[in-house]
Amino acid sequence: MRVHVLAASVLVTVAGATFGLAGPAAAGSKDDGLTLLVPTLASMLPGQQGWISTIWQAGQDVCDMQVTLTGPGAKVTYPESTADFSSFSIASALAAGNTDYTAFRVTAPPTATGPVTMTLNVDYRLLPPGQVKKDDDLKTKKVNCSGPKASQTLNVTLPVTPSTAAAITVKTPPVLVKKNTPTWTKIVLRGNKPGLDNLKVTLTPPPGLEVVYPGDASAAGLNNGPTLAVAEDDYFAVRLNATGLDPEQTYRVPLTATYTGGSFTGSILIGAA
Repeated sequence: MRVHVLAASVLVTVAGATFGLAGPAAAGSKDDGLTLLVPTLASMLPGQQGWISTIWQAGQDVCDMQVTLTGPGAKVTYPESTADFSSFSIASALAAGNTDYTAFRVTAPPTATGPVTMTLNVDYRLLPPGQVKKDDDLKTKKVNCSGPKASQTLNVTLPVTPSTAAAITVKTPPVLVKKNTPTWTKIVLRGNKPGLDNLKVTLTPPPGLEVVYPGDASAAGLNNGPTLAVAEDDYFAVRLNATGLDPEQTYRVPLTATYTGGSFTGSILIGAA
């Protein structure tokens, strides 16, 4: 399983990779088999989707580790290799004293304005002594998973902090267009809030600048679909004909994005060369 996880403030190295934690390790929850090192997940924006991790340390040799994550208003999916639960990144077993992480793809509740309490349900087996050692490569070693079953139910906190920025950020730097060569140009937007559905974008050009939208439509849509996701970038394309612009000037061109239930007004700088 190979995933990218959202990072938080304190760095810890697990199985060769670096992950973010929030808060001291002493705040974790544990039983005799597994310790959850930190009960706070990585911070997200309302409606943001991304991979997050929980980091575990084994107090005894364990195997067949399966964990699910649930919470009010949140959506959770799991790595393709396990489908309906998460397990350790290296193998489903973990030797006493070692650490590993489990990953979840979470969509934060779109209406949340503060921390959300979520629940981890963990199942595993306590291996008989001697089956695995701390230095074993569990990617290749076969483990006869047996021993008594164990389980934990733990609460964790998902910090959710609404953005104070506008609903959309225009990320494209000033655009320079060849004066006598109409050019298709990509303009990148980032979503800062949920609900940016059915998004369409128009430019209001100054005299001397011609703007053409794909398919000669009246507005441009996003490349990846009608929704601009939270904390994600997407672009729209326009053909710019700057034949009538003064190459000695830079023009601030108004940009209007409309979406279901709202609109955004920004601008982009365009010049001719």
